[in-house]
Amino acid sequence: MDVLKNFSEINQSIVIKEGNEIKTISALKNILSKAVVKENFPKDFAIYDLPTFIGFHSTMLTPDFEFKDDCVVMEDKHGKGKYFYAEPSLVVTPPEKEIDMPNSDIEFELKHEVLEDIMKKANVLKLTDIGLKSCPKSKSLFLYATNKKTDTSNDYSVKVGDSNGEDKFNIIFKKDNLKIIPGDYVVTITNGISHFVYSSDKYDIQYWIALEADSQYKTA
Repeated sequence: MDVLKNFSEINQSIVIKEGNEIKTISALKNILSKAVVKENFPKDFAIYDLPTFIGFHSTMLTPDFEFKDDCVVMEDKHGKGKYFYAEPSLVVTPPEKEIDMPNSDIEFELKHEVLEDIMKKANVLKLTDIGLKSCPKSKSLFLYATNKKTDTSNDYSVKVGDSNGEDKFNIIFKKDNLKIIPGDYVVTITNGISHFVYSSDKYDIQYWIALEADSQYKTA
């Protein structure tokens, strides 16, 4: 359910396919995610209001699921309820073709505690953008929070890795686009898109998140 909660922040509707892969894409198609989970879904179905579905599930005590032709039945020791599927054509769905990421221009490890720290500071300071920049002088990579449209913006930065001292880049994300499950990620960036990868004993999850158009990078 953690994956579905996260996906509901990206798109409040979803089509789940038979098997153990779950995909979603934002309405603006600038965030795409895929998770491989332990559960196997026995059939294809669509949920139009995913937050309501999750909320309904949260009121039950470890319910059993039965996937019928037109609804899913959830039952716990107190009772059972039906949640009816939606028409799949009403849902914005990811493309069938997988994204083929070319060789990355930038790669670094993003620890959960680092992103959590950055996001907390950004929220307190009311900052709207998260950036990744190189510092050729110190040969370092910094993740930072700022308001890119304000020259005198407050900001906050954390070193997240080393650079070769030759590559020069300033990658910008909208803070609200970094809707990722807490975890330690390997992040690669190339050709205007970023790729976040995280594996746990519960699921393997990937996000492809578009960069802002004013991102700048020049690699040696």
